[in-house]
Amino acid sequence: MGQLHKDITRRHGLATAASAIFSLLLLLGYFLQLTQLTFAQLVVIFCSYWSVHLLMLYWVISGRSRRFSDPSLTLPFMLWSILYISVMLLYAKELRPVLMLAYLAVMPFGVFRLSWKEYLGICLFAMSCYTGVVLYLQHSGGGLWIPELEAFLGITFLACIMAYTVIGREFTILRDAYKRKNSELRRAMARIEELAITDELTGLYNRRYLIRTLEKQRALANREGLPFVLAFVDIDHFKQINDVHGHRIGDQVLAELSLQLKMSIREVDLAARYGGEEFVLLLSGLALEDAGRVLDRIRVRVTEKGFSEVNIPLTVSIGVAQFHPGEDCEELLNRADRLLYEAKRAGRNRVKMEPVEMPLFTETIS
Repeated sequence: MGQLHKDITRRHGLATAASAIFSLLLLLGYFLQLTQLTFAQLVVIFCSYWSVHLLMLYWVISGRSRRFSDPSLTLPFMLWSILYISVMLLYAKELRPVLMLAYLAVMPFGVFRLSWKEYLGICLFAMSCYTGVVLYLQHSGGGLWIPELEAFLGITFLACIMAYTVIGREFTILRDAYKRKNSELRRAMARIEELAITDELTGLYNRRYLIRTLEKQRALANREGLPFVLAFVDIDHFKQINDVHGHRIGDQVLAELSLQLKMSIREVDLAARYGGEEFVLLLSGLALEDAGRVLDRIRVRVTEKGFSEVNIPLTVSIGVAQFHPGEDCEELLNRADRLLYEAKRAGRNRVKMEPVEMPLFTETIS
């Protein structure tokens, strides 16, 4: 939003500079007596235009216009400028064929912001204002009036306006295509990011994301004393499932167990597939004994459930280690992995925790 606001402010700064140049040209025309304006009329017109213009400019720069669908107030700015030009043309006399080019200077301001219908409406509004000026001058007899010249100017002006309408539509098409491509790119980048951190089969986080999160959790624990526990979860005799039922059923078992693990932990915790049939749970804010109870409940739920379409009974072995302040992530992973294999050697279908020593942290969050 900050960069967008800067872009809008810069664009309005350029438009304001163009309006100032136009006003200076009119002022020069007044001093050269090329207009029918009196000094009082000139002051009233200038003050009216610039008071409204600067007020809208203040709304844009201050950010007060952000509540609107178009925070740049493109349409009000263009309408007000076209009215200002039309009023000045009423008094322009010989300068009118030159000053009517100011209409065309206003048109590019809306190319990148207005829809095609809005842009067409602005072009028709400018044409209507100019037609109104011409008809009024014909009726009042003011200024230089040559029918052939007026017809030529009108046709030329109409051709220019229609050209701007076509250009406006082309820009609208390009802008909409850019927005669609940009939206597609954002979705693709989000999908790529998701694929980069998740396991395709199970939907859990992958090993790379686990290590990255573990490093952050380690830094938090060292800095603030927040305990956490790491648990390796391994499916018992998973090779037999693949050998007997095939890899398709084995994949179903992995996916369903992953969902079971994910549903059994809190939002602050993390479940990841470490590799093969091995999973890792990172339980934040828990001491070892509390985590052991949570993991044993998970183990029991797994034994009570049948997995895959053939309702295969399943057991898991779990190794649980608590983070020790100062150790690195590799040490913690190795300790939890050794405890997992101790659980397997002890007969599987069990939770193996390291011995509970003196409290490692002064605060435990349950």
